[in-house]
Amino acid sequence: MRLLFFALIFLFLPSGGEAVAAPKSVTYYLDGARVEQEVSAANGYVELRLPDNFAPGSLRVKPGPGGGVLRVEMVAAQQEPRRAGEIARLRERKAELLDRMAVLERREEIFSQAAKSQSGKAPRKTKANPDPVSSLQQGTDFALNQMESVYRSKRKCRKNLEEVERQLSATTKGVAAARIWLAGGKARVSYLLRDERWIPCYDLRITEEGVGELLLHARLPRREKGVQYLVSRGTVAEGLRAQTVRGEYPTLSRYPLHAVVPAEKGSPPSRLAFTAVETGLPPGEGYLFWHGEYLGGGRFTGGGATEFSVAR
Repeated sequence: MRLLFFALIFLFLPSGGEAVAAPKSVTYYLDGARVEQEVSAANGYVELRLPDNFAPGSLRVKPGPGGGVLRVEMVAAQQEPRRAGEIARLRERKAELLDRMAVLERREEIFSQAAKSQSGKAPRKTKANPDPVSSLQQGTDFALNQMESVYRSKRKCRKNLEEVERQLSATTKGVAAARIWLAGGKARVSYLLRDERWIPCYDLRITEEGVGELLLHARLPRREKGVQYLVSRGTVAEGLRAQTVRGEYPTLSRYPLHAVVPAEKGSPPSRLAFTAVETGLPPGEGYLFWHGEYLGGGRFTGGGATEFSVAR
């Protein structure tokens, strides 16, 4: 029993070199995102898998107390074993689709010639073929129907080929992993993500008396479980202080809003004027709520804005 117990412990230990789950945070900026994560090295080595939208040149590795960074190597997508297998599968699929397209083009050529041959024949009435016009028409219709089927198959094949080429292009690009050698057991890594940021969204909530509130929300990309998310109101380069958020549409702040009430009572406005809002707010999407009723959305210009219009 004791031997079995130790065998089970050994079986479920993390494999050497693979980055194990550790505290991770993602900070969203107006123009990008930064990932920070703690990694643990087994025997001084750890391999960190990187996402497809990793920004080249952005990796930073900070050793733990008393440790040091000995070496870092970036692994290209084609060299990473798992990615290499996916690349091989996609290339094989592309070759199959190209073969299929060649066969369809040959079939199109054959039926095109058959249709021309049928339409060019002079109808001759014989004992075996008492109605040559009908026979020729049937032959032409058959060839044309076959060509139509070939066209449909070619469209489908071309669409599949374009999708495989898109996947292949994305899979072969960039860096798939980072190999890190450490003096010490732990390090803190950080890197940037491309095409991933938070989007400012504003709720303009007004009562009929013109008193209301401006709410700034953050629309976030897809989130992972167990990850801490933060939002900064500046760019990556500015590095402004970030605040911790929860949910996919968190409220970052609230401001009083004093609007000019339209003269027509009971008629919801599509354009709203108000006292200037706080400076420094980034531009974004805006949504107007009048006495609890949603009236539509439009572009909100951000800090110092004095009016808002619903897009029609």
